[in-house]
Formats: sequence, structure tokens, C-alpha cells
Amino acid sequence: MFKTLVPKTLAAISLASMVVALLVNTETSPSQASSHREAPLIAYDPAADNTDVYAFRSTEAGREGFVTLIANYLPDQSPSGGPHFYKFDDTVLYEIKIDNTGDGVEDVSYQFQFTTEFKNGDTVLGMAAPTTVLQGTGKLDGLIATPNDPDYNEPQTYTVTRMNHATGSAGKALASGLITPPNNIGERTTPSYEILAQQTVYKLPGDGRVFAGQRDEGFYIDVAGVFDTLNLRSIVAKGSKDSLAGKNVSSIAIEVPIQDLTRGGKMAASPTDADAVIGIWATASRRTMSVLRDQGSRGNGSRESGNDFRQVSRLGNPLVNEVVIPLKLKDAFNASSPKDDAIAAPFVLDPQLPKLLQAVFKIDIPPAPRNDLVAIFATGIKAGSVPGAPTFNTFLSDGTPHDMLRLNVAIPPTPKDKQKRMGLLENDPAGYPNGRRVGDDVTDIALRAMAGGTPFTPATNKKPNNLLGDGIDKNDVEYLDRFPYLGTPHSGNPK
Repeated sequence: MFKTLVPKTLAAISLASMVVALLVNTETSPSQASSHREAPLIAYDPAADNTDVYAFRSTEAGREGFVTLIANYLPDQSPSGGPHFYKFDDTVLYEIKIDNTGDGVEDVSYQFQFTTEFKNGDTVLGMAAPTTVLQGTGKLDGLIATPNDPDYNEPQTYTVTRMNHATGSAGKALASGLITPPNNIGERTTPSYEILAQQTVYKLPGDGRVFAGQRDEGFYIDVAGVFDTLNLRSIVAKGSKDSLAGKNVSSIAIEVPIQDLTRGGKMAASPTDADAVIGIWATASRRTMSVLRDQGSRGNGSRESGNDFRQVSRLGNPLVNEVVIPLKLKDAFNASSPKDDAIAAPFVLDPQLPKLLQAVFKIDIPPAPRNDLVAIFATGIKAGSVPGAPTFNTFLSDGTPHDMLRLNVAIPPTPKDKQKRMGLLENDPAGYPNGRRVGDDVTDIALRAMAGGTPFTPATNKKPNNLLGDGIDKNDVEYLDRFPYLGTPHSGNPK
């Protein structure tokens, strides 16, 4: 079913990813356990670990003509992880990429690069360092009230660049010198955190918006049960424990006009139009070498990188590298591009996870080849394939498999209070697998898809296949009804 594609060899891809990891990861250490440590090498480099990607038409009132794109990094953050807390890596190139032609190659991308400043090198504290004493009281003024507050001792600024790969033109700088908020340190330092964070939502040309900073970990899943050989506390919607509850993550969110992303540079008139679907994924890349600079470079001993960037992390559809790609290919997958995904096609056509589900839960599963999974994860779903929804369409492919989130920008967004966590499986066409909203229960959707509990495989679309879940049906923190949508991060020292 796939046309011939000659990708990089597995050996070449694996060698490239190993060389990059050896060159740039020698100063990193593993993060704590998380559902996002999907490949051996990236587990040692959390600042470059792309954990989740979201893409959806904005649901905030008056913003329906925009698409919100979110990429999360640095998983499993402890809210009290001071004194320096968590920051984006100044030596990493973070990117959100968009393919609007179906060849697995980005046509548009948004690049983000960060720079950290250390204001007061004499303090024993880190991100928050009081600079004044309130006169006559002897008390410290440690409150960070604004992004430019002098007590914010380790601020990061960043640049946003739009690359138009389709035309080959030079990148266009959209903004620079934007400030990230501090982490949610605690009640004395950041008592009104969301008010502070909203001050770091910046306007972009074309009335777009951008934000980069700490957010609540919005992905809810029973990690412990899934990776204890599917030893789930519950196999339906409720009854289990969210392993990521209480954790934070670092998010990059950008909201752009729909026409900035489509093939024809305009809003598609119908969900079945040729330019209605876009593909989205995010990456993190490191330089192939790093050198130390002296104390005078940026106020402290710091690394300055040289040579080309090499990709070390990649994410499109949720959970693909974790539960579809086999161990021997995981590092290679992270270092590759969607255009080379033919190498992974056999593992989508006949994945291991359904067989594990069959063995553990004693269920029938669809036989290989799993063309239903190819449609969901690798090519998109063709119009007319969904019973009762003839115009539902996420197909975007040149005939070869490409792992990307696919978003049909002509399907209207569902208001926040009417969204269904199971997306298309609950007749909400604006939800996953049409893009991915922050509240979509992608774990339950993926489990049912793997088990064949969807209308695409009628013979197995029955109990318990079409009721499977990990026992978690909502996040521990409310999502915002406005950009950047992910919830307020947990405080490191709450009341």
C-alpha cells in the first residue's frame, strides 16, 4: 500500500543519533521516571526531551481563525526543584514544524532559542534572589511581581523565527527579547502566579501570540500500570491513579493565523479541500560540539556551541515512539524525519501492543495488516471513512507513511464546555485524531485503537475492546479557557 521509498539506513540513523548523544550529553543526567522517557538516549537529556505536542483550532472567543500549537519539554518536574528550578536549554534549538503537502517534510517551521541571564552572582539563592530589604523592618522583599522584577534572578529571553521552507527564503524573525516567567516557586515569591505568567503572553505579527514557560503537566496517564506489563489498576475510564499528577513541564505555545499554515495560504472552504489538512510535529536539536567560554562571556562559565544542529528528539502523534516503535529503532526514530518513516511501517501494520493486550485481557484483536492504524497514525483518515461523518478528513500523505499530528483546519472548533475527551470516538470531530487538544484522552483513544475497538474494525468493535482505558479520565488541574490553555503549574511551596 506504500509507494517505494529509500530512507536512510537504520544503521546510519542510529549512528548519527549515538554520535550526537555522545557529543552533547556528557554533562547531563537522567530525569526522574516519567511517561515521556521514550528512547534510551533521550532519557539522559531531559531538556531536549519533547514530551507532548498539541495542535488545534483556538477555542478562545474571537480566536477561531487561529491555530494553537504547543510543544512540551523537560518532563516530570518537581514543583519544589530549586534553587535554580527548570529552564529551557540555551544550547538547544526547539522547533515546531508543519507539513502542508503530505511528503513528510516541513514547509513551515517556528524556531525558538533561549538565552539565560544571571543577574546577581553573589547570592546563595538561584532563580529567586531578593535584592532589597524593606526599610525599617529587616524583611526581605522576595516577591516577583512582574517579568522584569529585579528579584527574578535567572530570567530567560528567547527569539521566535518563522522559516518558510517551501520557498527557501531566509527565516523571518517574529520577535526577540521575550521573557519567560519564573517557575511557580512558592507563595512568598510567586503568590499570584497565573497573573504573572499572563504578562509573558506576547503578541506576534498578524495578531498571533506566543508563550514559553512552565505549565502543569497536562498529560494524564497511569504510567506505573502501563509499563508494569499492562498491570492497570482499572481497564476502563475511572479507578486508577494519574502518575503525572502534581508534576510540571516546560511549554512552548504559539498561536498563528490559519492561512499562515495552509498550502494555498488561505482558509480552506471545506474539510475535504486539498489544502484543509496540515501535519504537525516538534523537534529538539543540539550542536554537534560544545566548547566552554570564560567567565566574561555571559557573566558565568557557560557553553557556546558550534557546527551544525543535529536532531535528538521528535514527536508527532502521542505515544507512537513509546508503544509502537520497537526498542532497536527508538533512538533512530528520534533522530529521523517523517519523510523517512517507511522504515517503521512494518511496526504499524503489525504492532506488538495489540498482542500484549490480547494476552493480558484475553480479547480478540484485528489481524495484520492493521490498515486502520496506518490511517490513524501514518497517513490520516480519508473522507468518507467515518460512518455518519462523510466530511471528516485528516488524510495528508503522498502514499508513504509519515508520523505527524494531522489537523483539519476547516473543521470548526468545539467550545471548551462541549468538548468530549474521546474526540472522534464520542462524535466530537474537532478532537483527536483530528489534531490534539489539551484535554483529549489520547491514552484511552490509543488503547481502543490498538485493540480494534473503533468503527474502523467492526469485528472487534465490541466490549471490552471499545471500553478500554487506563482508569484516568481527566487531568488533576483545570485547563485554561484561554491561551496557552495548559493549566497553572503546581506551586513549589503552596499554602
